[in-house]
Amino acid sequence: MDPSQLVYDADGKELRSDFGYYIFPANPSNGGGLTYVPSGLRCLNFVAQESGKALLGIPVSIKPRNASADPSIRQSSDVFIEFIEFNTFCAKRNDWHITSRQPRSSSGQHQYLAAGNEDGIKSFGLFRIEKHGANTAGYKLVACVDKTPCRDIGLFAYKDKTWLTISDNPFMVVFKNAN
Repeated sequence: MDPSQLVYDADGKELRSDFGYYIFPANPSNGGGLTYVPSGLRCLNFVAQESGKALLGIPVSIKPRNASADPSIRQSSDVFIEFIEFNTFCAKRNDWHITSRQPRSSSGQHQYLAAGNEDGIKSFGLFRIEKHGANTAGYKLVACVDKTPCRDIGLFAYKDKTWLTISDNPFMVVFKNAN
């Protein structure tokens, strides 16, 4: 991947670190935007997909790991992602990271995408936004945990919820400006 390539939203405009975005499936018939589901643990929420395609979810901010004066988001560069516009007693923003904790309404051994954490402090999870395949619409999100290779974020459906997890099948997404 060429890390100098810009990431674009669904309207063809550059993704910017100073804007908020909804994240939707690249295929509009595959459900709604991304949201959070409380874990039952203090300050930890799991990232899930809204079941109805008309549901927007919660907007996120995407910030480059290496902040610069340029607000553009580039493919394959390290970014922090966090939900904005929802308040908990822990924080006004909840940053994304990977956890081995499991939602109560789930099963199996997965690493889940979470927002916030049990201690109420920032977790500094790193992610990348990448193209996947030459003819594929949208982007895939990858999680970069510790010093291991980055892994794709995919979907895991169980009962009435669709969770975001580490997966071999990437969840293809588009970004819609929330401003």
